[in-house]
Amino acid sequence: SLQFDPEVPRRRSRPRPDRIRRYTDFLVGQKVMASDEEWVLYYWGPPPGGKPFPGRGEFIRLIFEETGVKFREVGDHKVLLEMFFSKAQEGTKQEGFPHFAPPLIQKGNFRLSQTPVICSYLGKQFGLWPESEDDQWHADQLNKTIHDFIGEGRLAFHGRNPVESYYTQKEETQPYIDRFVKTRLPRWLAHLEATLKANRGGQGFLIGDKLTYVDLALLHVLRATESQFPEAWAANDSIPLLKAFKDRISARPNLAAYFKSDRCIPFEGNSMM
Repeated sequence: SLQFDPEVPRRRSRPRPDRIRRYTDFLVGQKVMASDEEWVLYYWGPPPGGKPFPGRGEFIRLIFEETGVKFREVGDHKVLLEMFFSKAQEGTKQEGFPHFAPPLIQKGNFRLSQTPVICSYLGKQFGLWPESEDDQWHADQLNKTIHDFIGEGRLAFHGRNPVESYYTQKEETQPYIDRFVKTRLPRWLAHLEATLKANRGGQGFLIGDKLTYVDLALLHVLRATESQFPEAWAANDSIPLLKAFKDRISARPNLAAYFKSDRCIPFEGNSMM
């Protein structure tokens, strides 16, 4: 990840205005740091004193990893806070086309945010795109369904405040988690099982006869579900196609190598993240 200017003095002296301007340009004008050929992913790295987590960035990493497209990741919290949450970045004051929060991808001067939009865009760029127009729209539908699923799962861990840490509301939000596992999780998985089965009996992919970006999105939410709710996952005998799908897609050479590598971040343990 990007590092701060090593020339910044350690003593508590008054910062020089020219150095502040240079540093702000370095943080906010990130387009100068990415070549026209380099893909960059901006997403949260481990917080100070905390553990790393794959989060929503994992949807995007799986596309890069499966296709073998190299990318660089920027996860420094101070850099991302300056990019997305400083006063200079509010509303129309944000440089270029505004973006609300990470994840964000960049190539040259082009930037794009919103995880499902990024996945769809990269799918089209890298050949993970359905052939027919009908299939393209069904893929779009599934893409949004999958992200709704993990979004609802995450909210169950933040029942009091959706933007506060799970660890500040563990006791208060436990009833929401219990309800999600009991009533909502089975319904989501049953729908995804039926959707997979609708395409050639569920023995291949979600759409058509080749891998698309929505297969990778489904793989991620299934891995997140198994990690977050292992007992509910193991006890659910009504989703054999989903379980076989997860194992089958995970075994693809590039993905299998990624899951065994140090690049693959273990799940953090809450919020399906």
